[in-house]
Amino acid sequence: MSRAALGAIALATLAGCGHTETHAAMLRAPQAPSTQPVELYVIDQAAPARPFYDIAIVQAIGFGNDANPEDIAKALSAKAASLGCDAVIRVSFDVGYSRAHGSGVCVKYLGPGAAGPAPVLPPNPEANPAPPAMRPAPAPRIEPLPSAPNRGR
Repeated sequence: MSRAALGAIALATLAGCGHTETHAAMLRAPQAPSTQPVELYVIDQAAPARPFYDIAIVQAIGFGNDANPEDIAKALSAKAASLGCDAVIRVSFDVGYSRAHGSGVCVKYLGPGAAGPAPVLPPNPEANPAPPAMRPAPAPRIEPLPSAPNRGR
């Protein structure tokens, strides 16, 4: 089998693949898992008005089909909930072609606080269908260079 055929088979098998991995750098001992939805505050939003303390720095990396902000936000929320956090603040996203990265600080509230800016909650997949699949751009057409005349060397 030729290399081109093997490459085409490999690309076809990987086209539908994707996964997300999460990590946490613990600053304090984790709490009991949270049963409430975890709030996300992106880096431009003000932090919650209520008092809180840091538990961990959380990170999510999406690969392939999971390389989008929605899947990263879901992964950050799930990781934060498993650590007992109420919110993830200072969330930032970095999205590339086949990899996306998000990180933030996982916090636990000390008590009720004044109403602040509305948090960004993880997206609802039923209300937000996935975008259509993208097809790759056509390969550039390469024309051969004209040959130079022989100058008698």
